[in-house]
Amino acid sequence: MKRIGLCRAGVAALTLLTSSTAFAGSGHQWGDYLWQTANVPLKLDVAYRFANNAWVPYYQAALVKWEQNSRSPLDLTDRGQDSGTDPAVCTAKAGMVLVCAAAYGQTGWVGIAEIELNGIYITEATAKFNDTYYATPQYNNDGQRQFVACHEIGHTFGLGHLDTSFYNRNKGSCMDYTADPDGPPDNRNPGTVDWDVLNSTTMYGTLVIGKGKGGKPSRNLDPFEFRTVGSSAAAGAGAGGVRGPWGVAVGYDADGRPNEFLLDRGNGRSKRTFVDWIPGHKPNLSN
Repeated sequence: MKRIGLCRAGVAALTLLTSSTAFAGSGHQWGDYLWQTANVPLKLDVAYRFANNAWVPYYQAALVKWEQNSRSPLDLTDRGQDSGTDPAVCTAKAGMVLVCAAAYGQTGWVGIAEIELNGIYITEATAKFNDTYYATPQYNNDGQRQFVACHEIGHTFGLGHLDTSFYNRNKGSCMDYTADPDGPPDNRNPGTVDWDVLNSTTMYGTLVIGKGKGGKPSRNLDPFEFRTVGSSAAAGAGAGGVRGPWGVAVGYDADGRPNEFLLDRGNGRSKRTFVDWIPGHKPNLSN
């Protein structure tokens, strides 16, 4: 348990807004989404449900890395193994994050993160790792497992992608797509850029790093650019109502593949899903 003592400026006074009227997020915040909290640290319960307990040390290391940093506004309580009996059924639970791993099949995706929303506020979240791929030599290694655990869990806090190209230089953050998590720079863990966004005024802190043109922050706190492939092109992607297995496709990665989906549940509630595909896989709806 941590006590940082910073005030989450302005959140307590916000009413529940729809995403169409929400205030602008900072840096690589996932849209404008965040857990509702009046003060830092943000307290969250996290549990796991794994078919293969080889994931446990990577899950635990990811929680430690996200929380145990002097700049982290997160206070995570690891509830350990969830009481559910089937890891293939990863159903979100109100007020917490559930992390699952099972052999989901030759789906083309290695990781998925989903957040349930009431307006802009996250009410529950899940992260999933596909053991069908993590049983293969390409993915069954420390670097790939630590990267995806950090990456998908990072989404559940309300972070988006720094970049969605596998083949450019690493940005030193697990929120950056990579074909080489070990680097250099090392992409297996959170980086400075992630702490800056989590500590921004539109998330859980007081740091002002408002967006400039093209969705990039007006004050670049990272030696690289935020979101070389950002959300600007994705903003209108769902306008045509093109549907995928998780709802309407509203975002695309650097290879033109739909990687963000919106499911409108009505009455201001919705579900957002990020899908991380394996390199080379071309799902339906790809550009």
